[in-house]
Amino acid sequence: MISVGEARFGTVDLVGPWDEDRTVAYASYGPEDAPAVMVLGGISAHRFVCGDEAGTSGWWPGVVGQGAALDPGTYRVLGIDYIGGAGASWVDRPGVPVVTTNDQADGVKAVLAHLGIEKLHACVGASYGGMVGLALAANHPGSLERLLIFCAAHRSHPMATGLRALQRRIVELAAEAGRESEGLALARQLAMTTYRTSEEFEKRFASVPIWEEGSPHFAVEKYLKVQGERFVRRFDGRAFAILSQSLDLHDVDPTLVRVPTTVVSVDSDTLVPPWLVAELVRGLPGTGRTIRITSNYGHDAFLKERTAVGRVIRHVLEEKIPS
Repeated sequence: MISVGEARFGTVDLVGPWDEDRTVAYASYGPEDAPAVMVLGGISAHRFVCGDEAGTSGWWPGVVGQGAALDPGTYRVLGIDYIGGAGASWVDRPGVPVVTTNDQADGVKAVLAHLGIEKLHACVGASYGGMVGLALAANHPGSLERLLIFCAAHRSHPMATGLRALQRRIVELAAEAGRESEGLALARQLAMTTYRTSEEFEKRFASVPIWEEGSPHFAVEKYLKVQGERFVRRFDGRAFAILSQSLDLHDVDPTLVRVPTTVVSVDSDTLVPPWLVAELVRGLPGTGRTIRITSNYGHDAFLKERTAVGRVIRHVLEEKIPS
């Protein structure tokens, strides 16, 4: 549910090379004269970062909301739906439109212009949202005072690209067999094994089977099945393909990022390893710094390590930026 009374939802028309998805949907929470913070998450995140009237939950609980680091009583909290994320099934229309993180950054800029916001107090992005934040800082540096990103870098790791290519192929083969939803659920299940770590799974799930009607099943198996089912309720294959491909196409020149930038890495993140984050920070033109979090949650630490994440956000948003 919406944590404060002042909420505004809408869409902005875009000009772009797409046959569809010519609008970007946004949500705005909190006082309109408060410092504005754009909050961007992974490909499964949405604009309702503080929820909506229909009961949609915010995707970053404990980090965004009343009393949290990103409190809509203190900041004007903004969120968007990613371009292409709500696309129709690719079974009905062949091909996967190319939507880049630069396109998403242009969408953010269009929302800011629509809302009359000249400059964000900050852009806070995690995973894909961190990539979009980098593109925003590189392409529209006058749009934000500071950038804070979690589990993201200036380019994709080749191993991550390879894994996503396999996920897209699973969905494609399933769609050809008329079973797209099953393929999408399987792709999400595979993705979940890359978001977390073997250490977390070892602590969380028992290795012994659960016997049901003479057949062995495992706790981790059921967990992954539920994750796949949840994802399919919100996504279709084409939307997944568009944003998955966008992750792989991401490429930002760090030297173009000229706003103060804090990049948070996680020691156990195999999708965006700390050495890749360090490569990004070395390329920033004297504007960047890195913070490393220790966690067993891997790439998903930005969702699970709420205390550490909230502490970093509070510090970065409250510190003074030299003129």
